[in-house]
Amino acid sequence: MPHEIEKAPTRKKVVIVGAGPGGLEAARVAGERGHEVVVFEAASQPGGQIRLTAQSERRKEMISIIDWRMAQCERLGVRFEFNTWAESDQVQAEHPDVVIIATGGLPHTDVLAKGNEWVVSSWDIISGDVKPGKNVLVFDDAGDHAGLQAAEILAKSGAAVEIMTPDRAFAPEVMAMNLVPYMRSLQALNTRFTVTFRLHALEKVPSGLKAYIGSDYGGVEQTREFDQVVINHGIIPLDELYFELKPLSSNHGETAHEQLLAGQPQTVVRNSEGQFQLFRIGDAVATRNTHAAIYDALRLVKDI
Repeated sequence: MPHEIEKAPTRKKVVIVGAGPGGLEAARVAGERGHEVVVFEAASQPGGQIRLTAQSERRKEMISIIDWRMAQCERLGVRFEFNTWAESDQVQAEHPDVVIIATGGLPHTDVLAKGNEWVVSSWDIISGDVKPGKNVLVFDDAGDHAGLQAAEILAKSGAAVEIMTPDRAFAPEVMAMNLVPYMRSLQALNTRFTVTFRLHALEKVPSGLKAYIGSDYGGVEQTREFDQVVINHGIIPLDELYFELKPLSSNHGETAHEQLLAGQPQTVVRNSEGQFQLFRIGDAVATRNTHAAIYDALRLVKDI
């Protein structure tokens, strides 16, 4: 991937929806290409999930990923519309040549056979939107930073915390150098780690939440009680706008992977009357990490 972005032969109007790391990288690269760039963001600030990550004192420097790209976008004259939940009509009103959906996703917590209405997400805990309980189960089958970050916040609040995973090891997406400080903190706070067990269902009882627990290996059934259950199961893409815009686009939202891998411009035409090219990147496609979202953007936009 290039460090220096070449100017495009033709200046285009590029509309980007979402100002997380992927959306900001798309805006930066499009700006470097010489395009006119507009970014719509539903929140009042850029950053997406990185703003949650940066709530941790140990990982607060992650916000520099956003700060640097915002500074570059300002230098390049990118226009931002914050506090704006972009709709199809609003995007079309910009008369774009290219639309990039970088809307990310929302926590996927609807994973139980029964009792999904009683759970909260790891994001709820990290953001402070939900008050920590006293006896908390963190069911983590995503295995990323969010599960451990939520568990650490809960444990530091004084809660008794159990982290449960159906895998044979917990937090496989957290590399060793990052895992060490989590473990030092969590073990000192008497956090319990339970591997190879799966939370199947919850039932509301007078004393709290009754958890029905099994194993993917079979032959095990347990019940335990908690007053709060946190689910960390990745995200569901926020892709409604993408699908609304898809029939209006010239490429029907298609990315030609052969051209992408070869570093060539996207030339797919599925609708000769389409008003713009449409693409989506990052968590708007499927759960991925920050590096992958940024790479999605750079790899695509450097050839627009």
